[in-house]
Amino acid sequence: MPVVWTIEEKCKRCYSCIRECPAKAIKVENGQAKVIEERCLACGHCVNVCSQKAKAVLNGVDNTLRFLKQGETIAMLAPSFPAAYPKIEMGKLIGALRESGFSRVVEVAFGADLINRAYLKMVNDKNNSGNRPFITSSCPAICSLIEKYFPELIGDLAPIVSPMVAMGRVVKKMYGDNVKVVFIGPCTAKKTEIMDPEVRDSTDEVLTFQELTELWDILHIDPQTARWSDFDPPIAYLGSIYPISGGFLRSAGLPLDIMNKEVILTEGKEHILRLFECLKNQEIRASMVDVLFCEGCINGPLIDKTVNYFTRKQKIVQYTAAHRQSTNYMEWKSALEQFKDVKVFREFTAKPLTPLMPTEKQVRLILEKIEKFASSDELNCRACGYDTCREYAAAVFQGLAEDDMCLPYLIEKQQRMQQELKNSLAKLAEAQEQLIQHEKLASIGQLAAGVAHEVNNPLGSIMLYAHLVLQRMEESDSRSSDIKFIMEEAKRCQKIVSGLLNFSRQGKLRLKQHNIRNIINKMITALKEQKLFQNVEIFVNIADSVPEISMDGDQMYQVFLNLALNAAEAMPNGGSLTITARPDFETNRVVIEFMDNGVGIPKENLSKMFTPFFTTKQIGKGTGLGLPIAYGILKMHKGNIQVKSNVGLGSVFIIDLPMVTETVQSFVGQ
Repeated sequence: MPVVWTIEEKCKRCYSCIRECPAKAIKVENGQAKVIEERCLACGHCVNVCSQKAKAVLNGVDNTLRFLKQGETIAMLAPSFPAAYPKIEMGKLIGALRESGFSRVVEVAFGADLINRAYLKMVNDKNNSGNRPFITSSCPAICSLIEKYFPELIGDLAPIVSPMVAMGRVVKKMYGDNVKVVFIGPCTAKKTEIMDPEVRDSTDEVLTFQELTELWDILHIDPQTARWSDFDPPIAYLGSIYPISGGFLRSAGLPLDIMNKEVILTEGKEHILRLFECLKNQEIRASMVDVLFCEGCINGPLIDKTVNYFTRKQKIVQYTAAHRQSTNYMEWKSALEQFKDVKVFREFTAKPLTPLMPTEKQVRLILEKIEKFASSDELNCRACGYDTCREYAAAVFQGLAEDDMCLPYLIEKQQRMQQELKNSLAKLAEAQEQLIQHEKLASIGQLAAGVAHEVNNPLGSIMLYAHLVLQRMEESDSRSSDIKFIMEEAKRCQKIVSGLLNFSRQGKLRLKQHNIRNIINKMITALKEQKLFQNVEIFVNIADSVPEISMDGDQMYQVFLNLALNAAEAMPNGGSLTITARPDFETNRVVIEFMDNGVGIPKENLSKMFTPFFTTKQIGKGTGLGLPIAYGILKMHKGNIQVKSNVGLGSVFIIDLPMVTETVQSFVGQ
C-alpha cells in the first residue's frame, strides 16, 4: 500500500506538489496530481505544501489501537518530541502515552547514541584509507533517493541503520520479539522504512505526532492532566540533539569546524540534489557527508509548523542540556556496552529508475504544441511545477505531465478564444441585423407590390380626369390652380408607386461582365445636365487594376445614380463628389466609394439609412426608398454597403462587390 497518495476530489490543479517533489513522483492525469508509488520517497514535501489537503498519508492509528488491545506494546518516542509538543512537559507526555495503553515508553535517542559508535569507526577508517566519502544513512528519504535516483552512490551510503531501527532492536532484545513496537515521530518516510525487509524486524508501526494527537482524541486523553512519568531504560545521552542540524556530528563527538574539509553538512532537498550530483561526478573530496532531507527532524513534514522554527530548535537544545545533566554517565556507558552486540549494520540495494528521455526533436515538437517555437519563448516560470519548460516537455514525453499544464499558454489561448468569441458574436449580431433587414425588405416588398398595383390604376384615372377638367377651364379661372395642384400631387404619388414597384421587383439579375468605369462615366454624363449638379464638382479615380466583374449593369447604374443624387442633395451650396474604385486582392473584392463634403449625417440616423421610407428630406422631396433599393440590389449581387459620416464634414458610402460573383438570388419579395 502506498504511504502517500492523492485525494482526487480535493486536488485543484495548483501543481504545488510537483514543484516540491524532489523525485518528480507526481503524475498528472485528467488534471489530478497523483503520486507514483514506485518513484515516491515518502519525504512528505507534497503533504506540507498542499493547501487543499489533497495528499493523504498512510495512517497507523488503527493498527496501534489493535496492538494496545492485544498485548504488550512499547512506544518509542523520537528525540524531536520537545519541538512537537513545546507546551507539554516531558513527564506529562510520557504519562499520557502510558494512559493510552503503552506498557513502556523509551526514547529513540539511545538508538542514536548506539549507532554513533559505528559511525565513529567508519570515520576513522575513511581518514586512514582516503577513499570516497561515506553518506550518513539515518534519514530514510535520503536512502530511498540514493537507491532510486543516484544508484552510483549506493556504495558510499553508510551501511548503518537509523536510530529508530537500532532502538527497536534494543527493545526487542530486552522484552522479546513478541512485543509490539510503535515509533512516534515527525517523519512520513519512517512508514516506508518499516516495510524494508532489511529492517522491518525492529518496528511494527509508525505514528506521526499528528496521529498521536488523533489517538489521544479517540481515547479521550488530555496530556496536560496526565500523571507525571519518566522514560523506561535505557536512557539516552547526547543522542537527544539528533533532530537539529549538525546534531549527529555533535552527539558523535565529530568536529563541526567550518574549516574542516573532511566533513560536509547540508540539508534541504535543493542542496542535497546538487550535492549528490557533485558526489556522482567526483567533484567533492571529504571523509563524511551528513545530510537530512528536512532542515533537521524538528522541521519534519508532520510536525506542528505553527511553532516558530527557532523556538523548536531551542526546545531541543534546552531538553538535551537538562537531560545530559540528569543522566548517569556510567549507567549510560554500561547500557551501551550491554547492547553492543545489537545489529546496527545493514545493506542497501540499488533500485534505479531510468525513465526514457526524449530526443531534441521530440522536445521541440512538444514545446511547439504550447507555442514555444524558440528558446526566447521558454519562460521557465515553474507554473507547471517543473523548473524549466524543457523539463516539462520531458515529463509530457514520459507520460507524467499533460499538454494543458502550461499556465502562460493557457492564458494566451483563453484570451484568443475570448477574442474569437467576441468576433463571432459581433458577426452573429451583424448577420442577425442583416436577416432582420432582409425580412423587412421582403415583407415590405410584398406589401409594396400589392399596394402599387392597386393604387396605380386609380392614380391614372385621377390624372386623366384632372387633365380633362383643366382643359375645359378658362385660364383665368381661379380654380385651375387647384386642379394643377391635384395633378402635381398625383404625379408625386405616381413617383412613389414607381419607387415601390422598383423596390418590390422580383426579376432575376441579368448578369454580364461589365467595366465599372463605363457605368460610372455614363452616370456622370447624365448628371452634368441636371441643375442639381451645377455647383458640384465630380472627381473620378478608378484604378487600372480593377477588373471587369459580373453584374446587372442597369441595376448597378441605378445604385450609383441614387448615391450620387443623395450626395448632391447633401451639398445644397455646392461641393465635391469623389468616386473611387480599387481592387482588394486579399478579400477578392472591388471597393467603390462615393465621398462628399456635404452636411453629413447625424450619428443617430446612421443605422436607419437603409430602412424603407426613412428620409430626412422635406415632404415631397423624397420617398425614403432610394437607399433601401440600392441595398437590395447590392445584396442580390452578394455585395455590401456601409456609411461613415461626420456632421458638417461630409459622408462616404462604401460598396464592396465580389470579383467573382457567386450564385445570387433576390433578397426582397421572396
